[in-house]
Amino acid sequence: MTTQFVENLINEKMIINENEIVFTFYELRVKHNLSEEQVDKFLALCKTRLEGLYYKVYFTGAKFTYKNANRTVQDNELMVAIKEKENEENEFNEAVFKRRYKIIK
Repeated sequence: MTTQFVENLINEKMIINENEIVFTFYELRVKHNLSEEQVDKFLALCKTRLEGLYYKVYFTGAKFTYKNANRTVQDNELMVAIKEKENEENEFNEAVFKRRYKIIK
């Protein structure tokens, strides 16, 4: 398993639904034939990458709120990542503000 493999799977998921990314046990262990150790490494790399893209990452059993509904990451779901729109909007607004007022760091 390479970082390119991780990146490819993330990109495939983002094409399907950019706001919610789910990796299941079946997908990683059966479909992609990853060992338990490889799955752990995959999830760690995914978490780092997705948090860098402003996703909130949850693992099996975690509880969270999404679209005004309380949810729990199910037993067959190894990871769920939800896009944090607030951060994205704040960064956009900050960039616009800096451009308008010619603030340069």
